[in-house]
This record gives sequence, C-alpha cells and structure tokens, in this order.
Amino acid sequence: MTPPRRSISHLAPRAGLAALIAVAGLLGCGEASDGPTTRPEDEGCAPMFAQNLMPEYHLEIAPADWAAMQDELIHVREREAAGLDPTPYHPAALRFVAGVDTADVPGVMVRLKGSSSWEQALDFDADPKMQFVIAFNQVDRGGRFQGLRKVDLDMPRSDQSYLKQRLALSALRQLGIPAQCANNATVHVNGSLYGLYTNLEHLDKEFLQDRFGAEADGDLWKGGHEITTNEDTFTWDRLDALWDATTVAQLDELADLDASMTEWAGEALIADADGYYNGRANFFLYDHPTRGFLWLPHDLDTALDGDYLPADAPPVFPACLGRWEPDWRHYVLTMNDPAGRARYVAALAALRARYDEGGLVDRLGEWAVQIAPAAYDEPHRPFDMDSHFRAVQVMRNYIGLRADHVDAWLDCTAHGGPDADGDGSDLCHDCNDDDPAIHPGAAEQCNLRDDDCDGHVDTVGGVTVCP
Repeated sequence: MTPPRRSISHLAPRAGLAALIAVAGLLGCGEASDGPTTRPEDEGCAPMFAQNLMPEYHLEIAPADWAAMQDELIHVREREAAGLDPTPYHPAALRFVAGVDTADVPGVMVRLKGSSSWEQALDFDADPKMQFVIAFNQVDRGGRFQGLRKVDLDMPRSDQSYLKQRLALSALRQLGIPAQCANNATVHVNGSLYGLYTNLEHLDKEFLQDRFGAEADGDLWKGGHEITTNEDTFTWDRLDALWDATTVAQLDELADLDASMTEWAGEALIADADGYYNGRANFFLYDHPTRGFLWLPHDLDTALDGDYLPADAPPVFPACLGRWEPDWRHYVLTMNDPAGRARYVAALAALRARYDEGGLVDRLGEWAVQIAPAAYDEPHRPFDMDSHFRAVQVMRNYIGLRADHVDAWLDCTAHGGPDADGDGSDLCHDCNDDDPAIHPGAAEQCNLRDDDCDGHVDTVGGVTVCP
C-alpha cells in the first residue's frame, strides 16, 4: 500500500494554480512554510500536528466494512430510532504519511463521527462526506500512535475555508488556553483520495495529562453531562453540586472560575458561535483534582464566521435565538453578578492585550496556500473553489473586524460608549444595540428574545413568563 508522491503542479491544473497565486497575493503570503515544524503555541503537540505538514491517512478497509460505514452514514436516523449504535468501529489498515516519514500502524479501528454537520450532508449532498474517528486503542487498550489513543478527522460541509477550527484552536493555544492541537490532513480510502479534513487531537485522558500533568486524573464531562473518563469510578456528587450552584461564591468553591472565565473570554474573542460563550453545549467540563472544574473549548468549526455570529456581537450575552439555557447557567450567573462580570471583563482585556490578530491573518494565508492543492482535488467538496477562496477572504476580514469590535467594547466598559439605537444603554451594556426595544430594564416579551439583557430568553428573574 504505497501512496503515490505527487507535486503541487500535478495536483492542481493550470487554472487552479492561477487562482492559488491570486489568493496567495490577496492574503499577503507567497507559499506554505517549510520552516520550523512547530510554533510556540504548538509546543507539546504530537509530531503529526506540525503546522508545516499536511499528513495523509491511507486507509485500507474491507469492502464489506466500507459498505457498512456508508450504510451507517445514510441510515443514521433509522439506526438511532432502532436503538442501534450509529457509529460502530470497523477494522482498517493504516499507512500514515507525513512529509518524508511513513508509518504502518497496526490494530487500527475507524468509525464515523459528526452530528448536525453530518445531517446537513445527508440533507443537501448526493454523495455526503463522512467524518471519522481513528482509534489506536480499540484492539489493544494500551495501543498508542505518537502518544495518542485517537484522532478526529473533522470537516463539516459548512466550512468552505477548511480552516476555521484549525485557526480558532491555534488562536486559543497562542493565548495559553488549553485547547486541542490541529492541522489539516487528507484521507485516502482503498487507494483513492476521499477528502480534506481538520486533523484534530481527540479530547481524552492523554489530552488532560499533556495539558495538566501526569497527575491529571479527574473526571471529564462532555457538555457537562456525559462522562468520558473514569467511566468505572466516577461519582455524580461534585457535578450535581456544580449544577446546583446559585452564587458566584459557590462557583468559586467548586471551579477554577478565573481560568474558566479566561476560556469563555477566548471564545468571545474568536466569536465561537457554537461554543459555551454563546450558550451552546459544545464544551467539556474537567474536574481537576486540585483546581476544581475547568471549562474546555470543543468543536470550534463555527468560529470566526459572520454567518453564525456577527463580528459586532457583544462579548457578553451575544444575541442568539434558541439557546439551550440550562447548559449556560454558570455563565449567566457570573455575568449577572457585578463582581463576576468585572472579573470576566478583566480576563477579556488581558487576553485582548496578548491577541495577535495580525499573526492570525498570516497563519490563515499560509495555511490557505498549503491546503489549496488538496482542496482542488477534494472529491466530496460541495462548493466550488471560488467559494472556498471567498470564504478564506471573508474570514481574514472578520478577524480584524472582531478585534476592532472587542476593542470598542472594552473601551466602552472603561469610559462609556455610543448608544446606536438610542435606548439609553451604551454599546457594552446593551445586548442588542441595533434594537431600541432590547436593553437592560426592558419589559420581557414572549418573543424568543432576551429583551432585558439578563441572559435569559422569555424569563424574568429566572422565571419563565411565556407558556
């Protein structure tokens, strides 16, 4: 199973190369870097996540197993309704290629991954693209590859840049926030290119021990509810206490709240529309043995995207219909406490002082050039290359617009600011400065909006006012 080695000139047609040159000039970069394999924010990552590499996963999967995976993709809803495992593992042979290095990895198992993005592919694409988890420890529980149990190969159809999650995670890591390592990779199945992906570190015990030390053996909860480590020894007591907390003082006793606020502020800085900062359940809670609960970012593939969250969305109480508010209660509790909100603003200001939006733009340009040949060859790409280049340019502009808005918002907290809608509340205290009917002190209406800016939709004082 020897993968062919192909040059960029072979991968991209002449018209494609012209477009590649154009986007490189547009983004202010010339070519993908072949310099140092790691950046300061990538220290501690496994070698497969080096930013100057684009690894290749060459999978050999038996025809029956490949057909079963395709059936699982198409019939996921029926399998869930029937109580069947929607994502069972299947055996595969793996050849991993990264630069000049090649490794044959034994005992590999592969399964599908994804949820809402998976359903979008089913609904809109004739040949929907699979996303994968590759596990090195399913056959041998002690099995590892480059120190990892698993890797995620993630790419929702909505990310026309192919770069959102990689860039967002890089930004958080550069800020010192514990976040997954990532780059881009291609997947080849039975000798053929299948697709271009984010090559993503799996959030598990290896991740915890790498970020928090070998003694990091606390419980890890996906979405704050689903146990993913210590499945045989965990207890519910501390988690129940956290969800029962009603004051910031109680949160301080149970959690490392300052570190968690820094994580929330990092999500606000990159406008993680589908993350905890915006009231979504894409987060992990880690109960550190000595520090208490910590919020960890997860699934950042809607970050830095104005289609999901405008660049001028407020860093506190962003406007978003249909939040799953019970999962957001600790954030709301903290922001409705004056001292808690002040601590959050201080965390945001400290992050903004270290946030290098120019460097982030440079990385975006470099990586856009790096992935362009694979994007051309992508057989499951549900958009044209013009849309891809446009998505990269839009994200480039968004980075600066978001940074400018956070600057204006922070300046407002210190000195006061404009009141665009004339409702008496300035930019940094109004959760929607474009609508005079929405502001602190407004009457809450039954309209699926947070009219009074308390972080709750259709509630007053925590009590639902609508049927």
